[in-house]
Amino acid sequence: MRYHIVGKRALCLGLLGIIAFCSFALIGVRETTLQVAGSMRSLPIYSVETQSREVSLGINCAWGNGDIPEILDTLDQYNVKATFFLVGDWCEKYPDSVKQIADRGHELGNHSDSHPDMTGLSREQIVKELEGCSEKIEAVTGEKPRLFRAPSGAYNNLVIDTARELGYEAIQWDCDSLDWKGLGVDDMRQRIQRSLNPGSIMLFHNDTKSTAKALPQIITDLQEDGYQIVPVGELILSGETHIDHTGRQFAD
Repeated sequence: MRYHIVGKRALCLGLLGIIAFCSFALIGVRETTLQVAGSMRSLPIYSVETQSREVSLGINCAWGNGDIPEILDTLDQYNVKATFFLVGDWCEKYPDSVKQIADRGHELGNHSDSHPDMTGLSREQIVKELEGCSEKIEAVTGEKPRLFRAPSGAYNNLVIDTARELGYEAIQWDCDSLDWKGLGVDDMRQRIQRSLNPGSIMLFHNDTKSTAKALPQIITDLQEDGYQIVPVGELILSGETHIDHTGRQFAD
């Protein structure tokens, strides 16, 4: 009888051990799942999966405006429509340039109101930056932009999620001309040729050393290679889509 009781007690202890082990295992799985979910990033669109040889030219405007007429004349000459991402302060200083860009048929995007590091802002401050810029663009053009590119490309989940909650699509780039570093025409051309692929979104700036001079040759290179340059709003996909870990947008 004693051996029977001991055996039953051992069996119960064993079952309790198994239950405890399974509970800890399930807790571990749950914690791992939460950690994975917590580490997920909200990404802007860096590029687009496309079957055609389409790319987009995105030009950030945050400083002077002296080269805007030359840039616009070049785009007209080559029948190219670009996307200009404008800072609100820039719009206030140069409303005539904003109007010229819009009147020439180019797309206008939001580049924040004052060009801060938006990763250090609260949600309320991010909203103020986005809406403040859009109000200034809309005051000149009558249209509110629907694209947003973060200043200096700096973003976090709060920035991207807030932008999308407000109805903007967040846009990055996968092809950087490095014009902001003062590169010359040939260096910029080589960078574009090396890194461009169908669906690429390019990064340029106005008011730099060589951008206005380089654009005619860069556009010629792309067109001779069979690329069509379209505004970002035409390149990105609508409907059910997803963005992979590299920031490339795919249709579902």
